[in-house]
Amino acid sequence: PYTTLFRSRDTLTVKVGDIGIGGQNPIRIQSMTNVNTMDTVACVEQTIRMVDCGCEIVRITAPGIAEANNLKEIKKQLRQRGVKVPLVADVHFNPKVAEIAAEIVEKVRINPGNYADKKQFKQLHFTEAEYQQEQERIAERLYPLLKICKQNGTAIRIGTNHGSLSDRILSRYGNTPQGMAVSAMEYVAICNSVGFHQLVLSMKASDVRIMVQSVRYLVAMLKEKGWNYPIHLGVTEAGNGEYGRIKSAAGIGTLLNDGIGDTIRVSLTEKPENELDFARLLAHLNDNTQQEPLEKNQQINYNPYHYQKRETIPIGKIGGFSKPIVVSDSCLKAHEDLSVNELSEGLSINILENQPIVCFRKTILQREKKPVVLKKNYFQTDWQDFVAHATADIATLGVDGLLDGFMIKNPYFSSEDIYRLSLQILQACGLRYSQAEFISCPSCGRTQYDIERIAEEIKNATQHLIGLKIGIMGCIVNGPGEMADADYGVVGNGKDKVTLYKGQQPFSRSIPQEEACKALVDLIKQHGDWKEK
Repeated sequence: PYTTLFRSRDTLTVKVGDIGIGGQNPIRIQSMTNVNTMDTVACVEQTIRMVDCGCEIVRITAPGIAEANNLKEIKKQLRQRGVKVPLVADVHFNPKVAEIAAEIVEKVRINPGNYADKKQFKQLHFTEAEYQQEQERIAERLYPLLKICKQNGTAIRIGTNHGSLSDRILSRYGNTPQGMAVSAMEYVAICNSVGFHQLVLSMKASDVRIMVQSVRYLVAMLKEKGWNYPIHLGVTEAGNGEYGRIKSAAGIGTLLNDGIGDTIRVSLTEKPENELDFARLLAHLNDNTQQEPLEKNQQINYNPYHYQKRETIPIGKIGGFSKPIVVSDSCLKAHEDLSVNELSEGLSINILENQPIVCFRKTILQREKKPVVLKKNYFQTDWQDFVAHATADIATLGVDGLLDGFMIKNPYFSSEDIYRLSLQILQACGLRYSQAEFISCPSCGRTQYDIERIAEEIKNATQHLIGLKIGIMGCIVNGPGEMADADYGVVGNGKDKVTLYKGQQPFSRSIPQEEACKALVDLIKQHGDWKEK
């Protein structure tokens, strides 16, 4: 269960059109259109706006054969206007759609949970022989796509989603990071068997810790096989606004600090153009960071695939089984938190200050069992730049349970704003909750209701319900699975219509979008989970 630190992971270069991913290339920035793929003009115009904002690779959903064929016209019009950005077809369920798209675009994204496998939310049992037969059947379904991709120079992204693992994988591994990695590795093995290596891999989840752990599992499995394919990073269904950006920074930043990641997407329930500025900040996080001087095979004594809070002796409010505290000058502190003066008044704890964050993990694990509080000063004058750096730093230690508290300071921003940011970082890492948690997808051409507006309405109405988890999903492809642990949910199910969920069960179908927020609030009240602001 223990591993070496993943530092400066070397990968082969995968060409997606004229763009190289991995190798010595910079971290590439991606996004995805969210308009109907059959609306050629809208797709072209949105793609151009994304490219103007710095998007290097554009993904477009292809839910059916008609949409796959229309990618040819979208690409034609883009090229006529001098836009050479590589296009990626996002395919679920139908291998024929992927095969058509592979002759048109530069990359095809397939989901191993539903490309040739199935998810019907059933717990199935497979004998070894049956399990092997299913793998052979999947290989037969995948071979035609690999042949077409070889002929056309088309790359493939094998993109596993936590919310759409197949029944077969779930029956053996459960809905776990290990199951996610195995799901992808089965497809990688099939590709290797026919000498196809133009692969990019991703592990997406709305839970930051699951996303981080699944990518680490995947990288360890690849290393064991001697395979070095590039990795795409992203926290799916991260939400909108500042918290969506914080959640993305927590997952992406942690793995970049591990030395993992060749291309990224910040998935927000906003216009795709809005994702790109923050993605660019994350892509450049480590440009000026001094890397930790580790021996190549030096090991650290912790389990990077399973969250477990570091065992510490409780001292006052800090350590033991207590949730991490925030040390702040702010008058908004919760009762768990400490002021700067209170921290300095005789508490015998380990205070770590202002080293590069990648040095701290080993340092903390070598310390005795006294609580650890991190103090770090920042000097970014741009708030979003500060958010990106601070979140990545704290999350790098927080997602592994290595922090008992922290204090971040920046002379350019108020202590109140920094305190609020600190609480949101803790929530993004799943360590401490100060508001409702939202699982909100970025939407795509499959979404048929105004998810951006509805998500904001629901967030404004329910944000004060601390401890509740609420999903706001565009469609049924990953929606029910990705929000499987949500208390309540809204999933698109037709033109301007949604279905309400209580847990994993659909509760009310075909609710008009204008009534979605009120209907959800009524559902929460009906089950006794409502509190007044």
